[in-house]
Amino acid sequence: MERRDIFKELDMGEYIWGNAYVYSVFDLDLSIETNRFLKLDEICKTENWKLLGDSWNSLDFSACSEMLMDSIEFDIAYSSARITPEEIARKFHTTLLQDFKESDCHCYSNWFNNHWRSKEFGSSWNSLTENTFDLSTVFVTRNKILITCFRSED
Repeated sequence: MERRDIFKELDMGEYIWGNAYVYSVFDLDLSIETNRFLKLDEICKTENWKLLGDSWNSLDFSACSEMLMDSIEFDIAYSSARITPEEIARKFHTTLLQDFKESDCHCYSNWFNNHWRSKEFGSSWNSLTENTFDLSTVFVTRNKILITCFRSED
């Protein structure tokens, strides 16, 4: 499994606290959901994050893409606080998703709603880190996994 640190390549750390990696996977059939969860646990273990097993929230591409955009643009804890200028956030978002298309992608998050868009439903998530807040989006194709994990403290 090969890893690219997209967060570092794009110098996203100027705006966001977190990680964004693309893993190339050649040793496992990612069309099978249990294999996707096994690989996500392997990645989480490598990154010293908590293992979520099959408790990832499955999302459609559009909802996961929207959550990714919002997590790049706004603080997780103070959801109305913009941390990345919109134009720069769109550039990051486009670059992160350049190899991931709706037609051949499985998507997940550790969050169960987009609290920037569905404020009336509150927020719930399975934490990946020891931080007060962390939000991960995952995009999986036949042989690639994009995983982000952005953090915040209140």
